[in-house]
Amino acid sequence: MSALSTVFGYHERTKHHFQRYAASLGYMDWANQPHPFRYYEGAVVTRFKFNSERIPFAYEQLYEPLAVPPASLNLETLSDFFYYGLALSAWKASGVSRWALRVNPSSGNLHPTEAYVWLESLDGQQDTPGVYHYVSETHSLERRASFPRDVWQSLLGHLPLGSFLLGLSSIIWREAWKYGERAFRYCQHDMGHAVAALRFSAALCGWQLILVPSWSTEDVAILLGLHRKEGFLPEESEEPELLALVLPNNVDATLPATLPPANEAIIDTISSANWYGRANELSREHVHWPVIDDVSTATKAPSGERSTPSLNEMDNGTLRGAPATDVDARQIIYQRRSCLALDGKSATSRDTFLRMIGRALPGPHPPWDALYWPTMIHLAVFVHRVDGLAQGLYFLVRDPAIKDLLMESMNKTFVWQTPPGLPEAFPLYLLVEADCRDAARTVSCHQDIAADGFFSLGMIAEFEEPIRHHGAWFYRNLFWEAGMIGQVLYLEAEAAGARSTGIGCYFDDPVHEVLGLHGNQFQDLYHFTVGVHVDDPRLQTWAPYSDVDR
Repeated sequence: MSALSTVFGYHERTKHHFQRYAASLGYMDWANQPHPFRYYEGAVVTRFKFNSERIPFAYEQLYEPLAVPPASLNLETLSDFFYYGLALSAWKASGVSRWALRVNPSSGNLHPTEAYVWLESLDGQQDTPGVYHYVSETHSLERRASFPRDVWQSLLGHLPLGSFLLGLSSIIWREAWKYGERAFRYCQHDMGHAVAALRFSAALCGWQLILVPSWSTEDVAILLGLHRKEGFLPEESEEPELLALVLPNNVDATLPATLPPANEAIIDTISSANWYGRANELSREHVHWPVIDDVSTATKAPSGERSTPSLNEMDNGTLRGAPATDVDARQIIYQRRSCLALDGKSATSRDTFLRMIGRALPGPHPPWDALYWPTMIHLAVFVHRVDGLAQGLYFLVRDPAIKDLLMESMNKTFVWQTPPGLPEAFPLYLLVEADCRDAARTVSCHQDIAADGFFSLGMIAEFEEPIRHHGAWFYRNLFWEAGMIGQVLYLEAEAAGARSTGIGCYFDDPVHEVLGLHGNQFQDLYHFTVGVHVDDPRLQTWAPYSDVDR
């Protein structure tokens, strides 16, 4: 079977339907719930300290590429990068159960995403470059390997001082334990959330973050040490996902932003380097889902040259309305939570709604400047309670060039009207005026949370043509973009005094039927809802890292 057939087959197989859900275990095997944190036993650990002197950073500045001058790369600034990108944000407890929340959201709070950095030195403490694994539980780095300096020079020597390499991976078992065959989708959602979270944390430091398209998945595995099978349980291996360069934000835009292609000499040197530590065991028993192995293999990026679309340069910075808040961005990032229930009665203003969805529009600013492909995701929005805007089904076209194709492909009875009072060129269209709460609830697996907020939405991807054109590997990228939109909406909700959550459980084809879509030209990849949350008084909360020197 070809890689394309495998991808399209996996996506079809893992759809939820009214009559059945995608295959999973069907119950919660609590005895084998994966340990929530990855460690490398035997690796040397460096605990981060907290930066006591930070430049104030207003929330609105997150979307400005040059908001602050670049900070020097050291243990304190690297601590900030991870603290506001992937760290713990709280501990929660109910009865005898206790669990951690993190800055980056995750499906089911299961957190399959792991992070690694390539550093020239660890704040001058090491005389050789190395790769380090980030441990969110202890806010620390584990040294995984040491490399000759000429390897660093070959890879990153052309970049300015303070540059480093970031790698992300997925422990798919963490999601498959609960979600079965659909877990690969959710790992890719989480990857998009993490990319956006890290792009924003880089902005706080005056850094830029750019995804690297030029290395194959297998070479990324070698770069991060994930190819070393003897260091992992086979069922708990890590799937290499992506590389990113982190650079000072004042770097000349003409400077090459990608790593040179991996060559055999560099790969051999990395592979034969000194590696330290063995991955901890996460579960005693495992359930194997062969279809996840198949789609993981099919979507690996190939070696050598591959087709990579160019970034969409449209800038919608003028479409976002008044500032959401004057609160420091760090507070908004750290207070982000996924809501469990919404009150079903509160409304928001039209200006606030437009600002929130306007943030999802692409442009040459964080987080969208991290990407190397143009916009592929558009938003079908169920508006429930927005003052000054009629209830109904709306559509946000994130790339105006695709509007005619969408109109041609969707229900011919849709009116495609621009609501009165919108900013000029704001690409939001009313499709049908109606109370859509029941429809929103139904297509999101009958979950009340999709109907009880200000609005909910489905993320509709241009699907078959981009995957065929660029290759099966691009399937992952579509989910990454959807996850990034989700992270933007999470922060916008917090800035507006509301709360939000991603919804991974939805009935795929019934959503397409609501929109009048047929075939694989467009596919629904993710749902989201925003409103006023209802607190659960049974939950207790503690701050993380109380033992760390602040």
